[in-house]
Amino acid sequence: MGKIDVAQGEVLHRQGDSVESVELLLKGSFSLQAGEDYALQADSGAILGAFTPAGETYRYTYTASEAGTLFAYDYNSEEDLISAIKETPAIAPVMASATVALVNGLIDALDSLYEKGRGLVLDLKSNYTDYRNVCAALMTPPQTYATVEALELPERPELLSSWQVDFWQASYEQDEKLRQGYYPTDINFCVGTILQAAQMAQLLQPALDAMTDFIHTTQAQTDDFVREYHTQKAKLDEAKRQEALGTGEGELPSIQNAMSTILAFSGISRDIAEKFRNDILSFAQIANKTEKSDTMRRLRRDIADNFYKIYEAAFFRSLETAELPAEVKMFFLFGFVDEHLAGTENTAALYKYALLWEDDPEGRVLTTYGWLRKIYAGEVPPSKNEFDQDWSECVKERQRTHEITDQEAEALLADRKAMVHFELTNMIASANKMTYGSVFSFVPAFFAESVVRPLENCFASPADVRAALDKVRSIDYSCFYRPALTSYQQWKINSFEYHVEVLPYIILMPNFGSRGVMWQDIEGRRRTTPAHFVLSVFHSAELEDTVLHLCAQFRWEMCKRIQGVHYADIRDPSLTSEYINYLQFYKKNHELSAALKEKVKETLKRYRNSYRDVFIAEYEIFVRNESTGMSRLNKISRELLFKYCTFSQAYRDVLASNPQYMQLISHWTANQKAKLKTLGFMEHKIKGFKAEVPPEVTNEIAFTQM
Repeated sequence: MGKIDVAQGEVLHRQGDSVESVELLLKGSFSLQAGEDYALQADSGAILGAFTPAGETYRYTYTASEAGTLFAYDYNSEEDLISAIKETPAIAPVMASATVALVNGLIDALDSLYEKGRGLVLDLKSNYTDYRNVCAALMTPPQTYATVEALELPERPELLSSWQVDFWQASYEQDEKLRQGYYPTDINFCVGTILQAAQMAQLLQPALDAMTDFIHTTQAQTDDFVREYHTQKAKLDEAKRQEALGTGEGELPSIQNAMSTILAFSGISRDIAEKFRNDILSFAQIANKTEKSDTMRRLRRDIADNFYKIYEAAFFRSLETAELPAEVKMFFLFGFVDEHLAGTENTAALYKYALLWEDDPEGRVLTTYGWLRKIYAGEVPPSKNEFDQDWSECVKERQRTHEITDQEAEALLADRKAMVHFELTNMIASANKMTYGSVFSFVPAFFAESVVRPLENCFASPADVRAALDKVRSIDYSCFYRPALTSYQQWKINSFEYHVEVLPYIILMPNFGSRGVMWQDIEGRRRTTPAHFVLSVFHSAELEDTVLHLCAQFRWEMCKRIQGVHYADIRDPSLTSEYINYLQFYKKNHELSAALKEKVKETLKRYRNSYRDVFIAEYEIFVRNESTGMSRLNKISRELLFKYCTFSQAYRDVLASNPQYMQLISHWTANQKAKLKTLGFMEHKIKGFKAEVPPEVTNEIAFTQM
């Protein structure tokens, strides 16, 4: 059939495909994967597909471990395989040697599966005994699991003690002598060795299948027990930790076998659990966890995919119980999955933070877990996805494209579980990666190497986040106020504009990261709904700076939202239109000196001519420096920021004698007095009807006096 070049990671054949060719591996190597159960390594010289008769289906998925070259032959009968060997007499000894190595790989796989099955039964029996002791310590009646009680050790496959295995193992051990003095002497020795190896592989396959079936069946039959055992064991471990803390015995008690507890609690399928466990163990052994190779990218992607599946399963499981194991709580809050991956000291710190966790009393700063609970309870809608579509828009889009029926769409709109899934796989999965800081090396599982500063210096508790937000609000008091309209027809007031403060939701992502993200400025289409901010629960950057940056982003985006298509139209004055006009035409501004114009030019260059980014940078300077009297902005920037992001009363009082602010404050105060006068007339008019003044009017008067 000809020569074939393969790239690393390319799949040549998939398990279950029909065998129609054999391939001589001239260069490179292949991994032969039998699902998640075992794998073989085929190196240069191997004949891929020779172990399966023509016309049957491949037992393995053949994936290139490294880039290489193959020569493919049609394979309709054994004669085709013999011809392929005899056509290349120069390398036939290498082919025979590689085939012997492959058949020994199968023998080793069978032996490993037998030991795995035997160890599985022994562990289950031991855990069953321990389970009864755990229940006795907890004074809880143990359940009876007949499937565990009836378990028997698997019989060792007879083939492992046969002369055939001894023969092939001896051939592998004496490979060098055979390659020098046996295979080269006659091509038929090579043919015979390869065909006999293929026959041996076919003898081994039923035994391999039987052992994998035994392991899968045993695991499936004992899943309920394993889940119950780890649940009760976690309760006892937590009780012991609490007792140790109560007696003040020193260091925090250790967390052990956390991944088993988390997986058992989640109730996730065995296949996903085992794949996740193996991937985490592989990831833990890699020295450079930020490596950008294809293999590492696939591993990180697989870990992330299964992490969120486990998170979702554990979340819904948590709704059924009032008690969460400490390990599960650490998983929900911090992305913790394994004490070895996180490191001993970090694990102890995470346990302490989980133990002492205090929710935000106002419910505005939430963990990812707390946010999902809020969605499930119907208290908040899911966030928008990366295409700026909210939940209802996504459902309608699927309905429009006939992916779902009208009845299914109607049911989905009220399906809380579907909403949680949408949030977890859209906003949370994306925001978790974005807040981490490096989207290319992101893994949602907490690992020690990601910790670049001591955890105690980075912990963003709800109280700390709330304090950082309140600090910005204490300076820029109107940051989260936005206009709303109402009318009072009974008093012949057709339109009344008032301001309402809507604080954002701040969702803490379960990672150690360095960024904050304003995910959306409103919910749905209503402008009086909360924004969604996200940041890492362990935040390596300065928390106050990140929150200030988020507020600056919100200021700009909220103004754009209110102004709509006119956000840049100077004929409709607003923060965005005036700021854009100033930055577009700064060269013609006679109030700026040549030096200041050059500085504006450099600023625009630094932020790649992004007016939004320039505003954000200057807003941060305005709040951080200008509010304390430290002049850092030019006259135009200062006037615009003061006009739309006015300092609160306390800061205005301090700056009242500052020459740069005296006129600004005086002008602003006069405008507010005029507004108060108008509001006073309205209040008087309403009272004239002997009616109670509406809260919108009262609150607007209070807002104008701030």
